[in-house]
Amino acid sequence: MFDYIVIGAGSAGCVLANRLTEDPACRVLLVEAGGEDRSPLIRTPAFYAQLQDSPCDWADRTLPQAQLNGRRIFIPQGRVLGGSSSINYMIYIRGNRGDYDQWLHRGNEGWGYADVLPYFVRAENNRSFSDRYHGNAGPLTVESHPRWTPLVALYLDAAREIGIPYNPDFNGAFQEGCGPLQATVSRRARCSAADAYLHAARARPNLTVLTHAHVTRLRFSGRRAVGIEYLHFGAAARAEASGEVILCCGALRSPQLLMLSGIGPPAALKRLGIPVGLDLPGVGQNLQDHLHTRVRCEITEPLTFAPLSDEQKTAARRDYEADRTGILGSNFLEAGAFVRSHPQEEIPGLQLFFLMTLSPDYPEAGAPARHGITLTSYINRPLSCGEVTLASSDPLDRPLINPNYLSVPDDIRCAVAGVRWNLEILYAKAFGHIRGLEVAPGVSARSDTELESFVRRTSSTTWHPAGTCKMGTDAMAVVDARLRVHGIERLRVVDASIMPTLVSGNTNAPTIMIAEKAADLIRGTPHPAR
Repeated sequence: MFDYIVIGAGSAGCVLANRLTEDPACRVLLVEAGGEDRSPLIRTPAFYAQLQDSPCDWADRTLPQAQLNGRRIFIPQGRVLGGSSSINYMIYIRGNRGDYDQWLHRGNEGWGYADVLPYFVRAENNRSFSDRYHGNAGPLTVESHPRWTPLVALYLDAAREIGIPYNPDFNGAFQEGCGPLQATVSRRARCSAADAYLHAARARPNLTVLTHAHVTRLRFSGRRAVGIEYLHFGAAARAEASGEVILCCGALRSPQLLMLSGIGPPAALKRLGIPVGLDLPGVGQNLQDHLHTRVRCEITEPLTFAPLSDEQKTAARRDYEADRTGILGSNFLEAGAFVRSHPQEEIPGLQLFFLMTLSPDYPEAGAPARHGITLTSYINRPLSCGEVTLASSDPLDRPLINPNYLSVPDDIRCAVAGVRWNLEILYAKAFGHIRGLEVAPGVSARSDTELESFVRRTSSTTWHPAGTCKMGTDAMAVVDARLRVHGIERLRVVDASIMPTLVSGNTNAPTIMIAEKAADLIRGTPHPAR
């Protein structure tokens, strides 16, 4: 018998496992479907792409997307200790203060920017900034790249040349502008949620961690959660909780597990023969994601990180510190910008990234063996929403994922605006002496119609699914402001699925913040000092 069962050892689950077991009398079981995070590919920032479609990844695909020429989009999601924080690009962005104030204005008390900022600060050990917006004593190491490469300097010069102001800290007083990106990296190695929160906590006798344990169903006594059923290396088992069961499975699998357990839209559950325990129609709805489009260009000087050689990969696996070039310690993403998709926007509607490699085109396999750069953009707050549904009542079946990308016309306008911003940066004078062949969209594509076609043909996810167990008080809300599932006692959801609306930026830092705040809600401890 445990006090708490936490399902999923990703960005949120690792935080909760650590914070709840700070009380030595609190017994916690952390259950993870994937394995240990010992692979050198996880530790090495440059190898993030090799973690996709690996045993560390659920390797999900969407249903065919009507507005993307019927393409199925690949959505990597971590299936390993640390979850997606162990396979992501390591970018640390909190979102815009307006995102959280909107959550508050929708009736989610305690989730405004002033409320959540202390939890971002508490989580953080920032080695680049020390002010009221940042923490220097938290478990999660965050730092900017120690030095700018010549290409980053050119990118920032080009962005300022076209009128984007310089901003040294996207997570500080304001978000708009161009500047360096912060990353969850510590001394050239990835700092995942498992590194930051879980590994030290595993020495505590009141924490039990089960890997390769796939939860198949929640167990209830009436309207109260009392435990879980799971497969551990294929063998059926159960665990009981005297306190709470907490879902931290992410925006794709938290709703899946709720529906498998009889909580969700009744008609959909009945069609699959699943007994309805609670009519909660919002489960799996409100799926939102960041869709990005890449502008790609060759350069005439060998300034980019060319594809890693087999010798470099072998050296990294053998001895990470043997890398003297610095390439293995880079995620290739050191700068970016937040800009408006039209002048009347109150807060930036687009996020831009500068990638110091010529990324592959979709569906091209592997990175092209030539020097080049990639300028990518995504819509911060897409209006298009989709859903996660069940393929069957079999818990080992993958969920059906339908983001409905670009189903709202204004999203295609925003996507084209992002491409135009990146083309302006690319053709600024700063890049003139090294700019080579424009690979994509190509110099012949400049009209709105041509760029819309380019977006539909090539855009893809930035791995930020959210919103499928949204927080709120309306009929489609799944959890309340304390993250308790409506209508069920002792059951919470703590991950990106609770976001009512997607944040303006990468979702790892906000998910860690959500879990930090949830730990206090669960323990009933005071709000940290501001």
